[in-house]
Amino acid sequence: MRYLRSNESGLALIAVLLAMALLTAIGAALTAVGIVEFRTSVNHRSATRALLLADAGATHALALMQGPLAGYSYTDVLLGSDGVAGTEDDGLFVGFDLSETDVLPDSGIDLGQGRYFVRMVNDDTDPSSDPYTDANHRFVALCRGETPDGGMAEVRVMLAAPSFPAVAANGDLYVPGTPTITATGPCGGIHANNVITIDGHPIVDGGVSYSEGVVMSGVIYDSYGNEVIPRYEDPIKIDEYLPSDFCDDADYKLEDKKLITVAPPDTAPIAGQKELGWTWEGSENAYVLNANDAVEGTVCADGDIRVNGNLGEAGDPFSITLIASGSIRVGGTPVITADHPDGILILAGGDVQIGGTATTTTPYYRGLVYAGSQCQVNGNPVVDGHILCNDADDPIGAANITDENIINGNPTINYDCNGVRRRTLMSSWWESRTS
Repeated sequence: MRYLRSNESGLALIAVLLAMALLTAIGAALTAVGIVEFRTSVNHRSATRALLLADAGATHALALMQGPLAGYSYTDVLLGSDGVAGTEDDGLFVGFDLSETDVLPDSGIDLGQGRYFVRMVNDDTDPSSDPYTDANHRFVALCRGETPDGGMAEVRVMLAAPSFPAVAANGDLYVPGTPTITATGPCGGIHANNVITIDGHPIVDGGVSYSEGVVMSGVIYDSYGNEVIPRYEDPIKIDEYLPSDFCDDADYKLEDKKLITVAPPDTAPIAGQKELGWTWEGSENAYVLNANDAVEGTVCADGDIRVNGNLGEAGDPFSITLIASGSIRVGGTPVITADHPDGILILAGGDVQIGGTATTTTPYYRGLVYAGSQCQVNGNPVVDGHILCNDADDPIGAANITDENIINGNPTINYDCNGVRRRTLMSSWWESRTS
């Protein structure tokens, strides 16, 4: 019996040793797994932080292109502020009269938890095949984020400006007159998302297109005398621009029959009396501007706007932007240019009517003209910008100036889509993270 107990004691010892070895192995494995998970967590955190930094760089680039650099072409940015290809500032946001808080140098921007870097390059599909020449209103922001512990992320963001014709209507478009529509750069032409009707003999560079149909009783030529045949194109997306979204930059606001000066703050009643050229006309249910007493700036109105008289003069355009929740009618012989930083000249939630008859001064409009409802052009003004007609129903309370999008008379419309009348947007996004 003693012999058997001795054998059992040895087996128990072996079992204990094996259990301890197994527990040790399991503990080592768990420790290894914990270390790997910890390192993975740290790396993931670093990579995520780096990605957020790269995103911040993309946001910085977009803000510059929508703000201080909105007046520069994409080619200008690709060449850098010195305008010379193959130099150190190519594609960098330095110079261009940017402030110290706006510049984005090659050394990047330090945010404490890391740095972000941005350089602009032309997109690979640009028809120019030149890394320093933009021909399709698109370029790419190469954004990189780096953290002190080695995290790195890269983001490629396509920045693009929506490409519109010189005149675009979301519904039907009627052209009974003889307009001349030209372009500086690759933009131009006219388009209707529904039916386009041509009764006159317009001169159009950039093509005439429609998405639903065409009615022709006239002949279209380009500026070289070649006949232009209307063609089918897919509908163009015309965004709904809400007037209230653009009023943050207003110098003056018109509401409750008062003129509100933003800076320095001041409020003046204008029902039956005039302030800075503005008065409230109850008979027309509109805010009316008398050109003789007008002041320059961006004006945002809760209601309709009507402009009388001759703003500006030849060689000295009057800087003003008119934004209204209702409709806008501009008469007289205006010579006006956009005051708003986005190049907006006239933006109405309802209809827009512009015109003027040339005498010693040709009526002149420089900037974006946008109608949430319908557009009407009369007379023979010169429009240095583009006209967008969203063709929606008139807002409640807005004056119904016109029921159709119509280009009357003999206006000249010249659209330079390389200038301040475009609004840069993010069109696509790629990202990668490393650590």
